Amino acid sequence: MIKNKKLFYGLMLISFSILLGLVTYEIVDVSEKSCLISNLQVENKDIEKEVSKLKVSLSQSTSLNNFEDKIKEQGFEEVSKLEYIIISSNGDIASR
Repeated sequence: MIKNKKLFYGLMLISFSILLGLVTYEIVDVSEKSCLISNLQVENKDIEKEVSKLKVSLSQSTSLNNFEDKIKEQGFEEVSKLEYIIISSNGDIASR
């Protein structure tokens, strides 16, 4: 009878320790995921603000001329002629 009591209390102690470890692990996991979610929400808000600024900027450049001027301001150059080479599947130059 005493042996069974010791076994019972020993199993209870082991079960309680395992349960406590699992609960601790879950608490840490939930808090990490909660922090990650809050960081992603802040980043999402920043991206939404940037998108809204870009929408306003795009709506202000209503004509194609304004759009082309903005592109030139960014440092892009106008391309008037585009040359390319077509290469066949065996590696020979087909045409120009």
